[in-house]
Amino acid sequence: MTAQLRPIDLVAPGFLGINLAQASNVLSPQFATAAKNCVIDSSGRLAARAGYTDQTTTNITANPNVETIFEYRKGDGTRSLICAWDGGIANDITDPEGNDISGSVTDSDGRWWMQNFNNLVIGFQDGQKPIVYNGTGNFATVAESDGTAPTSHNGIGLCAYGRVWALDSDGVTIKYSYLLDETDWAGTGTGSIDMSSVWTHGQDTVTAIAAFNGRLVIFGKNHIVFYGDDTTGVIGIDPDQLEVKDIITGTGCLSQWSIQPVGESDMLYLSRNGVQSLQRVLVQQSNPITNLSKNVRAQLMAEARAESETEINSFYSPKEGFYGITFPTSGTTWVLDQRFRFRDKEGDEISIVTSWTLAPRSWCVRDNESILLGNAGEVGLYGGNDDDGSSFRFVYQSPWLDLGEGLANRLKILKRIGAIVFAKSQSDIVFKWGADFSTEFNSITESLSGDGGDEWGVGEWGVAEWSGGLSLRILKVPARDTAQYFRLGIEGDITGSFALQQLELFAKIGRLA
Repeated sequence: MTAQLRPIDLVAPGFLGINLAQASNVLSPQFATAAKNCVIDSSGRLAARAGYTDQTTTNITANPNVETIFEYRKGDGTRSLICAWDGGIANDITDPEGNDISGSVTDSDGRWWMQNFNNLVIGFQDGQKPIVYNGTGNFATVAESDGTAPTSHNGIGLCAYGRVWALDSDGVTIKYSYLLDETDWAGTGTGSIDMSSVWTHGQDTVTAIAAFNGRLVIFGKNHIVFYGDDTTGVIGIDPDQLEVKDIITGTGCLSQWSIQPVGESDMLYLSRNGVQSLQRVLVQQSNPITNLSKNVRAQLMAEARAESETEINSFYSPKEGFYGITFPTSGTTWVLDQRFRFRDKEGDEISIVTSWTLAPRSWCVRDNESILLGNAGEVGLYGGNDDDGSSFRFVYQSPWLDLGEGLANRLKILKRIGAIVFAKSQSDIVFKWGADFSTEFNSITESLSGDGGDEWGVGEWGVAEWSGGLSLRILKVPARDTAQYFRLGIEGDITGSFALQQLELFAKIGRLA
């Protein structure tokens, strides 16, 4: 008797993101071993990320990389943008070079750590004193009224609690200015913190300074030191009353450029253990190595080690709900979704992780929730159907699948692969499958027409296309293979919205393997 063709549904494929740590094992179809240029959409599907559109009408001569984008918050409530490149600083992103405000500051390096402070912009850069911009004229190096401003180490600084805090050139001394005065570095109310006498686990170097929950947080590579006071003053912290409230050892921050506040009570950053949540590190001090990027840690950290700490950049979008960390050398942005954290079998809370080939030199999330990115000679706006007129490739690959408890020990004779996708534009979708841990894929391509045709045939579903901009497409392609374990892949060049709803295998069930 001929075996019947049996449908095997894989619902929400890739929903739990990339799992490289167990890529050689048999896993749930909700994991992926590749989810490139993907996000998890609001419906919980693996979907293509948005593209970006160019916002610069007159590119910078020779197209240098835009290394810094910053939103200047003025005292009157207005906002303006500042961008910088190797050779200039501008207060306009449409024509940066025509609006250069670098003045006499040394601008050969466009990588600035900028902060809002008392209706000013303060910029920090390795080997320079802070630079200042008041909204008119040009940037200028801080002109001290008393004392000597610090010459920054790696551009590490912070403007918070009414003062400018900056790491001096020795890498361990943090100097702070007088209250609301970036020019006074030696009078009453100024001072310094020598971190070399604070580290508890051997010597360390300061890698970041942050404000968190009313505390001053000093990061080393292997320490996190929390300073606070017992006052309730309106400025939040009185430096004369500062004392160490807590020290966490065994973890730290690799780059201040990886730090992003998330909501009102958490902060994400890159440590030598991976991407970590400061709130969780505080709660679980006995296990500070637990990290949100656990399933991709080895690959992510390999890319981090290939990058200098000042080249790493990151962003957090409250609107999209994800944290992204970019390594320009590898050309990868790792995206950690903060809406759908889950606990794995070991009980660790981790993020759903996808990856992008969109890896700009700088990011800026504005107060209006738009996301800007710095490219060669221009600034882009995240959003749209393609990358400034060019398609990008959506890639999904499943882990090895046994296709369920009742089928795990049997051979499956694959006959067909089906997919339910939401797609808007014409594209060629490549279906891929591999068998029994082979390194090779078989593939077949199915072409999608553009939006507008009847995609749900009357004979199949009794309805035509859903209303709105996206079409629900049901694709079926022939496939041939016999194996106990399969892995699947879907990929295509995207110039429009795309989401993967469901995969389905049609197979005859054979003997015990």
